[in-house]
Amino acid sequence: MTNTFSFKIEVFTDGLVIFGTYDLPFYRRLSDALNSRINRFITLRDAGVAPLAKPQQLQRVAHLLVDLNQALLVTVLEEPTPPADFVAPSPPRDTQPMMFFTTTFAIRADFYKRSDMEISTMLSEMTDDFIPLRSVAIFPLGGGATLQRNFVCLNRNAIQALFAVAAPPPAAPPPPPVEVEAAPEVDGETPDGVEDLPKEPL
Repeated sequence: MTNTFSFKIEVFTDGLVIFGTYDLPFYRRLSDALNSRINRFITLRDAGVAPLAKPQQLQRVAHLLVDLNQALLVTVLEEPTPPADFVAPSPPRDTQPMMFFTTTFAIRADFYKRSDMEISTMLSEMTDDFIPLRSVAIFPLGGGATLQRNFVCLNRNAIQALFAVAAPPPAAPPPPPVEVEAAPEVDGETPDGVEDLPKEPL
């Protein structure tokens, strides 16, 4: 019996939000599957499609073909457990917080960078169509709620602008406490001329 590895995904285009189950005959990371370029269209089952600005107009269908060339973002809602013998193709890289802008979204995410290459050079020399991102916040430019996703594939050809987000500076330590010495008494009076209250007998 052939195993099937099923991802529940969302696909965002300029005008649509699409969701469904994406089945793979063998396990791969979603970004690797999307970048394999085997087919321009992927098939989703148990799918739904709605206008981006009017998600209440959802239409459900048993199967749906999605054109990856039109996808701005592909997000993972649920992913299968990798098989025990799965080995990731490359070691994990450092991440850089980034802001990306498309025609429809602003995206804040952790971008996997190479320490030996500038980000602009890395993006220019990249051959993959979809860039994997982690810890993603998606801001619809036309208004609407911010979406939080753990993993997103961003269409590299849809990026219109981007910048690196600087790490916040470390908080300054609090100033040391200032010790205030008590003013000495002079002839039973305080320095401002106000007499002390009488002391209670022991």
